[in-house]
Amino acid sequence: MMRECSQCRRTYTAQDFVKEESKGMEAERKALALEGVRFLYYTCPDCKHADIFVDVHPLEGESDEYYRASRSELEAADQELHAKNVGVTLIER
Repeated sequence: MMRECSQCRRTYTAQDFVKEESKGMEAERKALALEGVRFLYYTCPDCKHADIFVDVHPLEGESDEYYRASRSELEAADQELHAKNVGVTLIER
C-alpha cells in the first residue's frame, strides 16, 4: 500500500518509516490489550511532518455495529491529534 505525507503529499518510502517510534506505539498498544489496530509512524524528509497510519480491521466474531462504533471513536481521537500537527490516517483492512 502506498502511503503519503498528509501535509505535502510526498509518497513515503521505506526509509521514511520510523521503526523505533512504531515499535513504541505497538508496545503501548499491546500493553493496553488493544486489538484490531496496528500503528505505523512515518516522518517526511521534505516538510518534516509526522504521520501515524492506523490500520484498522474487525476482530473475529465482532459485530459490524460494534466495529463501526469503535472506528468512530478512533476517528474522534484522530481529530484531536491533527490539532497537534501530527497527521493520523485510519486505514480499513
